[in-house]
Amino acid sequence: MPKFNNYFRIPAVAGPEVLVIATPDGVETLNATASQIAGAPADSPPSGEFFAEEGAKISRYGDRFFIGAASDYPALNTRDVAHQDWLSSLMATTSIGPWALENAQAASLSRFGNSAFVAGSRTSDAMKWRDKLGHVPSTIGVASWGIADDATNPTQATAYAYYGEAWRMPGVNYQPSFVMELEAVNLGGPAYGMSTPYHPNCGGGTYAIQIGAGGGQTEGTADCEAGIVFVSNPDSWKTGILFGNTALAGTNGDDGGYATAISMARGQGIEWRTPETREHVQGLDAGAMLFSTVSQTAKGQRIQFADDGLLVTNMTGNLLFSVSPNNAPTNTLNIQAGSGLAAAGLYVQKGENGSPNLGLYPAEGGEIQMSSPVASLGGAVPQQAGGGFLHLNVNGKDYRVPLFTAEQVGD
Repeated sequence: MPKFNNYFRIPAVAGPEVLVIATPDGVETLNATASQIAGAPADSPPSGEFFAEEGAKISRYGDRFFIGAASDYPALNTRDVAHQDWLSSLMATTSIGPWALENAQAASLSRFGNSAFVAGSRTSDAMKWRDKLGHVPSTIGVASWGIADDATNPTQATAYAYYGEAWRMPGVNYQPSFVMELEAVNLGGPAYGMSTPYHPNCGGGTYAIQIGAGGGQTEGTADCEAGIVFVSNPDSWKTGILFGNTALAGTNGDDGGYATAISMARGQGIEWRTPETREHVQGLDAGAMLFSTVSQTAKGQRIQFADDGLLVTNMTGNLLFSVSPNNAPTNTLNIQAGSGLAAAGLYVQKGENGSPNLGLYPAEGGEIQMSSPVASLGGAVPQQAGGGFLHLNVNGKDYRVPLFTAEQVGD
C-alpha cells in the first residue's frame, strides 16, 4: 500500500466524493461527502495576522457564494425554475422579474427576518494595528465600487456602487418602508468646533451623509454632474426633501425658534430651469435664480414670512420694509420698471368693486417728500389750469391741485 501522501491529487473536488472520518472519541469511523464536510460548522481561531505571507489564514471561493435563504437559489442560467429563494420568487411576480440573485456573485438572505448582513470597523483597531498593517487604514464598515469601464458607444452597461430597493406590499398600512436609514449617533457631547460651508468638517462632528467628488484622487479626474438627483422610474416623489418638525436643533416647528435647514456659501444659489430647448438640450437655460452676493453680515438682509406680512429686515432683525397680508384683496399694486421714455412707477390694478386710488401715508407728523426740477421760479400764476386739476386727499379731505402746462409756465 503506498504512503498516504503518495496518492495522486485530483484537480478539484466537486462535492459527492466520499471521505472517511472518525467520531471525536476515535471509536467509530464514518463516511461523509466533501459537500457535507464543507457544510459543517467551521471553527477557525484567528491567527493574529493579516497578510498571507505572515501566517494569516486566507479562505478563497473562486465562484459564487450564497448564504442563508440565498442558498435555495439554484443558480441556473434560466429564470424558469420550479423552486428558488424567497426573494427571487417574490420578484418573479412583478413586471421586472427575478434579476437580483441571477446577477449576484455572493448573496445573503435571512430566513428569520433578522439582519441579512452586518459589517463594522473601529478606528481604535486601525491605530492599534497600524504597525502590523504598515499604515493606518480608513475605518469603513462597508465599501463598494461600481466601475464604468465599457467604452463602447452606445452601451447598456451602467455602474452602481450601491443599489437598494424597499418594497411596500399591498395591505401594509401601519409601518413605513425605508430604502435606507442613516443614523449619526453622538455619544461624545458637543463637537469641538462648528461646521460651516467654509469649514464643513469639524473635530468631533457627526454627519449622516458626506457626498464628495473625486475619491481623493490627485490627478486625472474632473468635476462630477450632481450630488443628488431625483428621477421618475417610472413613479414620482410627492415631496423631494422633507424635514421633520423636530429634526433640526433650534425649533420644534411650533414655537418662536429658528433652525438652519440648508446652509450655503456666498455665490451659491437656487435655479429654476425653463422647459425650452437650446443646443438640443432641454432645460439648459435658467428662468429664475435666487442667490446671495453679500460679503459681510453687517450688509446682509433677511426675508421672513410672518403672520403680519412679508418682512425684510437686516441681519439683526430690524425691519427695513414689510408687505402686509390681505385675505381678500381686490386692488393690487404693481411695481414696474420703465423702458425708453416710459416711466418706472407704481401702478394700481383696480379689482371688481374696488378702488382706483393709490395711497401714500406718512406717519403722524411726517410729510411726503420728493425731488423734481423747478421751473419759472417767482413767475406769475396763470389764470387757467391748462392740465386740469390733480386729485389729492390729505388727512381725509379732498383737494384739487392745478396743473399748468409747460407752455404756460416754461420748462
